[in-house]
Formats: sequence, C-alpha cells, structure tokens
Amino acid sequence: MASAINAKVTARIMAQHRHLDAQIENLERKMNETADTIIDLKNQKKKIKERLQAMSLREERQNKKEEQSRPSYGQQLDLFNNYHR
Repeated sequence: MASAINAKVTARIMAQHRHLDAQIENLERKMNETADTIIDLKNQKKKIKERLQAMSLREERQNKKEEQSRPSYGQQLDLFNNYHR
C-alpha cells in the first residue's frame, strides 16, 4: 500500500513538473515573439526617421536652389532702376 501511495505522489509530482515545463516554454515563446515584435517596430521607426531626414535634406536643397535663383535685393533694385530710366 505504501508503494501505491508513493507511485501516486510520484506521478502527481511528475505531472506538476511537466505542467511547469509547459508554462515555461509558453512564456519563453511569448517573450521571443514579443522581442521580435519590438525589433520590428524599432526597425519601422528607424526607416520613418530616415525618410523624414531625407525629406528635410531635399527641402533644404530646394530652398537653397530657389534662394540662389532669386535675384538679391540689390539686383532687384538695379533692375527696377534700369527699367524706369
């Protein structure tokens, strides 16, 4: 009878052990999925930041080109004076 009780206790302990292993595996899988999700989100954020920087640089270059193509105040005044002579 003692060995029957020991067998039941052993089986119960082994079942608890398997249950804990399963829980640990589930948590590890979720942690890996979460870590992968975080990495993906950070990569997306980085790409967006790079796109914004590229857009900003293009805008700066465009503004410089427009500024250089516009006559300066002095040039405008000379054109005005020459036109009205």
